[in-house]
Amino acid sequence: MQSHASRHVASEFLKDLHPDLSEPFPKDVITEEIAIAYGRRGITKLVAVLALPDDLLPDEDERAHALRMFNALLSTQEQKTDAAAQGASDPLIALVTRSPSEEVRRLAAQGLASIAQVMGGRQAVIDAGGIPALTAALNTAPEAAAGALKVFASCNDGVALLGPSLDSVVPALVTLITKPMGAGVTVGAYIAGVEALQGVSTTDTGITACLAHGVPAALVALAQRALTGDLRLEGTAMAVLEACAAATEQVAHHADGKKAVREAGGITMLGAMLGQCAFHRPSLLKATAALMACAVEKESKCDVMREAGARLVALLREGSDPQLVPNARAALAASAEHLEARRALGDLLGEDD
Repeated sequence: MQSHASRHVASEFLKDLHPDLSEPFPKDVITEEIAIAYGRRGITKLVAVLALPDDLLPDEDERAHALRMFNALLSTQEQKTDAAAQGASDPLIALVTRSPSEEVRRLAAQGLASIAQVMGGRQAVIDAGGIPALTAALNTAPEAAAGALKVFASCNDGVALLGPSLDSVVPALVTLITKPMGAGVTVGAYIAGVEALQGVSTTDTGITACLAHGVPAALVALAQRALTGDLRLEGTAMAVLEACAAATEQVAHHADGKKAVREAGGITMLGAMLGQCAFHRPSLLKATAALMACAVEKESKCDVMREAGARLVALLREGSDPQLVPNARAALAASAEHLEARRALGDLLGEDD
């Protein structure tokens, strides 16, 4: 018997399952759609969105949303390398430079910092003119820009890439760490700036630039703020002191750096740190290591003994820390090479010592 009922067709083809029969993959960026494309297009899609001009993407909140998703994707070396290869540095630098939104500038600088964590990414940021942009961004997105420069300064090839720009980067970082709090300048910005200067000072050209632009004096001034000034009540004051002591140690490894640290009052600052950081071991480790470096210089031996001798002897008497005790012993031994300092050490030591 013939049936006039419509036939039921079962199909697994997309054209039969999906009611929208329009072209599923448009060739251009959909400006009103900011979403993650999974797979190989994840980075590519968001780079294209970030590169949209202001007339096609005028909402800075939407741009910030795209940057947050983009930064979240940069969790592996492969993704960072892919972002560098897809030309992500160019739109990020443009946003750091021209965006009126503080959040967009901060997120864009964080994106550059993430890309710069791989060697190819560092070169891509350099080729796109990222260092001048990040240097200028120390005024508009201080913490994020300083963090990006710190990434470059934390590896040998990154410091080498910074070389041609050191005469602008170093004074900009010095200006940052000597600014008062507020207007985007945070304790985190101070710490990132100091750590960037520490990395820069690991090379001859870097230490020369640091000494030429007054880095030792700036480090001492910032540490004094954490010891007795406006930063002393901050919860991260010890982190500031640790960073300053580490950078001072690095500068003091250089012959001219020892003199600069001494003339800037660095030995007095390090001696005060031994007293106020008694319960913060990382700061004590860095401070005693910096005093060791300073005590090598003939002119600094008596200063080290006068400003820090009593506290170094106290550390030596405790005798329980396997790193602090050798540091204190080495600093005292180097200082005691000077006859006057040796007499002072004799006064500090008892018969049992």
